[in-house]
Amino acid sequence: MPLLRIAKKIISTGVRSNHDSEARRKIFLFNVFSHVSIICLVSLGITAFIQKSPILGIIDLSVALLLISLIIYLYRSGNHRFCSHVAALLANIFFCYLFVTGGVNSTAFMWLYTYPTLAFFLLSITWGSVATLVLFLFSLIFLIIDLSSDTINVYSVDFAIRYIPSFLVVFLFSYLLERNRVGTHKALVEKQEMLTHLVDELKTKETQLEIAQDRLEQRVAERTAELIEMNEKFREEIEARKKTEKERRRLEAELSRAQKMEVLGILAGGVAHDLNNVLSGIVSYPDLLLTDLAPDDPLRAPLETIRKSGKNAAAIVQDLLSLSRRGVMIREMVSVNTVVKDYFQSPEYQKLSLINPGIKVTMQLSKDLRLVEGSAVHLQKIIMNLVINAFEAIESVGEVSVATENKKLDAPLKGYELISSGSYVVLTIQDSGSGMSPEVVEKIFEPFYTRKQMGRSGSGLGMTVVWGTIKDHGGFLDIHSGPELGTTISIFLPATSRDTIAAQEQSVEDDQLSQGTGQMVLIADDVLEQREIGVSILEKLGYKAWAVPSGEEAVKFIKEHPVDLVLLDMIMPPGIDGLDTFQELRSVNPNQKAVLVSGYSENDRVREALDLGIGAYLKKPYTIEQISQVVTMELGR
Repeated sequence: MPLLRIAKKIISTGVRSNHDSEARRKIFLFNVFSHVSIICLVSLGITAFIQKSPILGIIDLSVALLLISLIIYLYRSGNHRFCSHVAALLANIFFCYLFVTGGVNSTAFMWLYTYPTLAFFLLSITWGSVATLVLFLFSLIFLIIDLSSDTINVYSVDFAIRYIPSFLVVFLFSYLLERNRVGTHKALVEKQEMLTHLVDELKTKETQLEIAQDRLEQRVAERTAELIEMNEKFREEIEARKKTEKERRRLEAELSRAQKMEVLGILAGGVAHDLNNVLSGIVSYPDLLLTDLAPDDPLRAPLETIRKSGKNAAAIVQDLLSLSRRGVMIREMVSVNTVVKDYFQSPEYQKLSLINPGIKVTMQLSKDLRLVEGSAVHLQKIIMNLVINAFEAIESVGEVSVATENKKLDAPLKGYELISSGSYVVLTIQDSGSGMSPEVVEKIFEPFYTRKQMGRSGSGLGMTVVWGTIKDHGGFLDIHSGPELGTTISIFLPATSRDTIAAQEQSVEDDQLSQGTGQMVLIADDVLEQREIGVSILEKLGYKAWAVPSGEEAVKFIKEHPVDLVLLDMIMPPGIDGLDTFQELRSVNPNQKAVLVSGYSENDRVREALDLGIGAYLKKPYTIEQISQVVTMELGR
């Protein structure tokens, strides 16, 4: 078997995929002729050397080398025509030489009888005939010369009489054989082409039949589809009328809810500024009075109650602004851990815990939790709403867990929404309650959507506030829930490395208030009560204070009386606002320090002012502790 594979590989040398059967036949014959000739020539060359005929030996070996070169060329190029013609030419020349020399014992002439068959196989009928006749004419001329010469004497007359007709007979039989082979091959090719043509016609007919069948099926299907479509249209018209009526009722309900939200937003935006100005007296004056009272003074408790009520009212205003998405986010450096602890120490949670004694709360707060930039009041509202929902999802006995952690996302995380990569503080609230179906999860942040019993708790706006607050903080939210599997809500808040951008709300004792040393502070506010409260607090803190009713008056005052710090109200109708006033002040004094004070303003105006150099943003109504810290911080900057 290995020998057969080797032989097959040898005779196939030079065959290419684009060669036809005739070309492959010639290549096979050339390879067989070449390899057999090489073996014979090498053997004869060696024999010639042994018999003292070195010239003949050299010629034999040279022709063998030429044949080897042709085999290599055929292997690399695949040009069988060139190789066949060269091989036939070499054989012709070599046989002429053999005939002239007579070979060993004058027997070389026998090789000439093989040439006609070889020439026809390697070449075409025409060129094979030409090559054979050339060899015959050469041998005939040499015989004539040899017989008429007294010196050469290679062949005799008897040899010539026998050689000439025998060679012609071999030539004739080789010619007829090749002609018959070519005719047979041509007939086979024609039959094959005819058969291929018939097969192609059958395939074409079959394809046409399939196309006709497909068209028929398509026509039947189209007609059936038309009938189904007509029937479906009648059914859809009936359904459409029902859906239209249902959609009309739904749109009326959505319009009613949208109008409620619009009215709420207009109400909140319209009254927030004025209401915060009113609340300033309720929050700031008790602070001012408490600084003059002894710790055991009986008026201290009522004043602290008044101040606390004022703060609660201010928080309600901020909650309304958050709901309508029109409030200014008071951005502070906030510890989520502190916000969580503050809520669980609040009276609201204590009341909730007393009502649900069978619910256990566990907390796992990260010790090295990073800060976030935002509003502690709004974040506590988020925690309150989510904890209340968790409690209400548990029938009687269960567990609520609250956890915080730092998390870095190297790639976006796909959850309830797509969470961008970055560093986050993650707040997770998990309950063992009844859970929610996917349909409910999709709707829980819609305004007025609630599964609670009407009149028991909530109005369907709590989760809407949660969603809006998270988005105001640039955060994301993820939910995992299922029926009887409980609910896990994770809030991703962007972590920050900044120190502070505004005063943080904190309780301090009177003796901890930062006192001024006579620095000059100007207040610009359009409300008289705000100016009076601000001046009184600043003077109490040891500053020299003045007040003007508008931004234009503040610019005029600064030109005549330079001051160390300006407290600017954001909205001072009908004149210029706090941002424009600050820009005018900087044109007078490029190093003028200022603090922005307001209860409500558009976000972009406040942020633009902070970007231009406003030191801090102070929310109305402010406490004496807050204004003390802000003024001290800005003057020391």
